Amino acid sequence: MKRLNSSGKTAALASLGLFVAWSALADGFRNPPDTAAALGKSGKQIVWADDASAIFYNPANLGDVGARQVQVSALLGYSRAEYRGPLGRTETTAPWSLLPAFALAWPLQGTDLTAAFGMHVPYGRQTRWDADGPFRHAVPVVSKMSVMDFTPALAWRVSESVSLGAGLDLYYGRLRFRQLLPFPAPFPEGSIDAEADGFATGGNAGISWRLTPQQRLALTVRTPFDLEFSGDLRTEDIPAFLPSAAESDVETTFKFPTIVALGYGVQLAETVRVEANVEWLQFSRFKNMAIDAGGNAPLAGMLGLANTAQNWDDTWTFGVGGDWRFASAWTLRAGYLYLQSPMPDNTFSPMALDSDQSVVSVGLGYRTGRHAVDLAYAIGIFKTRRIGNNQNPLYRRGEYDFDGHLAAVTYTYAF
Repeated sequence: MKRLNSSGKTAALASLGLFVAWSALADGFRNPPDTAAALGKSGKQIVWADDASAIFYNPANLGDVGARQVQVSALLGYSRAEYRGPLGRTETTAPWSLLPAFALAWPLQGTDLTAAFGMHVPYGRQTRWDADGPFRHAVPVVSKMSVMDFTPALAWRVSESVSLGAGLDLYYGRLRFRQLLPFPAPFPEGSIDAEADGFATGGNAGISWRLTPQQRLALTVRTPFDLEFSGDLRTEDIPAFLPSAAESDVETTFKFPTIVALGYGVQLAETVRVEANVEWLQFSRFKNMAIDAGGNAPLAGMLGLANTAQNWDDTWTFGVGGDWRFASAWTLRAGYLYLQSPMPDNTFSPMALDSDQSVVSVGLGYRTGRHAVDLAYAIGIFKTRRIGNNQNPLYRRGEYDFDGHLAAVTYTYAF
């Protein structure tokens, strides 16, 4: 691993603590659902998921896939935040992001088993604050975080009424940020760039129970995991009087939550299905962010960067979604979801942009022969986040407004 320069490293460490603590808007670290069918129902897809995408939402439902399927998806996100407070006014830039997903389902002939493989990006987000705004030296002007999940899974149709499924999650995560540092004349402005990555493993499981031909219950569990990031800090134009190294390794551990979801679905008519879900997310695992700065550890400790309190709360999500096959080849979807933010006011930061929100979505699907195309759009309706007693004096008070939109497209081929 490389090392970063010194004093810049200082700011860099501070920034890394904030950046790693930063999460997807309004749902902790988690990204929106990966596929258009799920997004069209605001993510409410654990009961009636019946194609290859079930590997992401409820592996037990892979048993409902009647033929081999390959599926590719792309999720386009627009996310913008605006700050108003004692420091002035500023907003984020470069609001667009793109997330891919891939799924393969393969029923094993002559058995009640279905094998599957999936790849998606369940956690992460990116943000850029206006480099000329009041946060220029308070937080990283550029920060990115992504966690990819490679998942092999197996489903077993135990009986006509019960299906089980389980998968192994192989995670790969990356972090990157850039921090600008002010120094008095005649010294130029300094900067810090950092990159880190890491691997982790976890698991997921689900069960679907057909209470009646028209009713189902589903339960899913995703295990917690700790992702250990390690990488390099590099600095430029740091004054020689600051006690720091030109380059330094950096390590930190990021704790992701246990997720448990329960869903109930009912088929109201031959062409109409509805489901309601509730989720519990154990974000309280994220109590602090500890950073090992290697040779710069004394400097990090002196600046109060070695251990930053987070004290996140466990959260719940609630939602309902449905689909209507209004013609032989066409399906209409819609959904509503309420998301709680796990971040308390006193540990909120401009790099942890999160607020309670509602999500409203619509979707449309078309199927013909072996081919299927699904489209979806969702809008986030956010509560203004008002901070009045933050642990960091640089942004102890302020208001944050958010604007979020999502669009997804999925193509499925059966063979």
